[in-house]
Amino acid sequence: MWLLTSLLCLSLLLAHGYQKEIIGIMGENFTFPVQIDQKIVEIVWKKNKHKVAEWEYQNKPTYYGRLGSRSVLMKNGSLTIVNLEKDDAGTYELVYWNSVEEHSLNFELVVLDSLPKPEINCSTSDDELVLNCTANFQASLNYTWELSNNPHRYRNQELSVPLKNVDITSNATCIIKYSQTERSSEISLIQCLPEEKGVKHGNSLIFLVIVPIILIVILGFLWWKGIIKPGRRTAQNNSPVNGSGKHEQLNPCNSQQQSNSERDRALDGNEEGLKDKLIVENGVNQEEVPQDAEGENGGHPYNSSSCTKGDLEA
Repeated sequence: MWLLTSLLCLSLLLAHGYQKEIIGIMGENFTFPVQIDQKIVEIVWKKNKHKVAEWEYQNKPTYYGRLGSRSVLMKNGSLTIVNLEKDDAGTYELVYWNSVEEHSLNFELVVLDSLPKPEINCSTSDDELVLNCTANFQASLNYTWELSNNPHRYRNQELSVPLKNVDITSNATCIIKYSQTERSSEISLIQCLPEEKGVKHGNSLIFLVIVPIILIVILGFLWWKGIIKPGRRTAQNNSPVNGSGKHEQLNPCNSQQQSNSERDRALDGNEEGLKDKLIVENGVNQEEVPQDAEGENGGHPYNSSSCTKGDLEA
């Protein structure tokens, strides 16, 4: 008896089709889940017993009623409603014919409100950054996390990240999905760090970015003003301002006196023959040395009056 009842119920289901509850979201493009492996020669879609769309073999689809302008019927039997509305909810029936017999499928379409934008909350605990995503919706949602510096997707409502691995320049995105619709929210991870750490990391980031820019601007200004020029260091080293050249030009007599003093010491320490040779090499006649070179005070010819007191004072 039980077997006979089961076969009867199965026969009724096959003859009249079965009804499946499906859920859509307002505003989405909703497609009825239809899979037919047979060759179809005729299709009719009805909503609450009223025709919505119809197709016959080798002809174009025909649409009816208010849904006609927002429906797309495919040859495989699927029907898509564009920009789903609350009033689209109801009982839908698909009737199709193959080359042998008629078949039918029934759907109960429930239309829910649009997906809200998810909210992200974050906190730190036990050296971890905890991100939590929530959304107020009538049905269970699928949650997915994405980090801007990580290609991996985390399919969970809550995400934990060790503080030592937190990149303050990255963002976290929470994605919720229901049916064929997705919505997302994003947050910068630096907002989730403790205030002292966030300020520290923020100041470090500003320092690393701003300081090089300031240095470049200053160097560019100095170059534009001509203060910094290629090769200037070498020129300064050879310049008489910083080198000994200026001293020698301004005090030629001091230089000459130093040279003469050194020669005097050499003459005093050598024999008379070496003295005569030195005098001859400097173009001075040996016979004129006593008169011209020694002078009245017996001074040395290299201490001549070519550098006067006024010259030295100058």
